[in-house]
Amino acid sequence: MSTEHNSTEDNIAAVRREFTDALTEVLAENAAVCPVRRGRLARAHAAIKKHPGYNDHEFCAAVEFAFAQWEALQNAGSLGSALPR
Repeated sequence: MSTEHNSTEDNIAAVRREFTDALTEVLAENAAVCPVRRGRLARAHAAIKKHPGYNDHEFCAAVEFAFAQWEALQNAGSLGSALPR
């Protein structure tokens, strides 16, 4: 059971990371956000909401982290330097 729980936690972390990265990219764009990035954000949003490990706290944490990354982008001046890989 513990292995299954860890697997779910690892998976939700990956889903949350994808959503956060997608939201950060959209926030970093000008008003004319490219449809590919909007699509990525929509898919990541749907995936995080459907995940069995989803909860409001995880979602809010992902949004807050995306905004923190966006602020770092504003200070650093480039998307690549602010997103962890």
